[in-house]
Amino acid sequence: MTAAARLTMEEVTERLGITSRTLHYYEEIGLLPDVARTEGRHRVYDEETVDRIAHILRLKQVLGASLQEIRDILDAEEELERIKASYRGESRLEERDRLLDEAAERLRSIIAHIDEKMEKLQAMRQGFQARLERAHRLKGGQSE
Repeated sequence: MTAAARLTMEEVTERLGITSRTLHYYEEIGLLPDVARTEGRHRVYDEETVDRIAHILRLKQVLGASLQEIRDILDAEEELERIKASYRGESRLEERDRLLDEAAERLRSIIAHIDEKMEKLQAMRQGFQARLERAHRLKGGQSE
């Protein structure tokens, strides 16, 4: 890792707006690969790891995904990368088709999970919208 590619924990936490405890926890539960360390045992992060952390945070914030769901999504993405690498190295048409089917199934699974989250969010939104409309009706009824 070059000196320019090495970011301290403080630089990463400042850039991403998270705490050092969050980084430690993600490492402890296996969401992050083993993080490089200096001779003094201080953690240092490369851009690939910082990108992975940012991706985890997006999944958590945008999807409202639990850490287990995030782990499942990351596993699926890694599986897709493995399939992609196998596809590039495969010359037999039948095997390439099988790999494409496998990738498609993995992608359908991720999309289904996102759709499920969106449906739940839409239902929640509709409930709050109904409450807002009731509040407006009640306020309108008070002035009569």
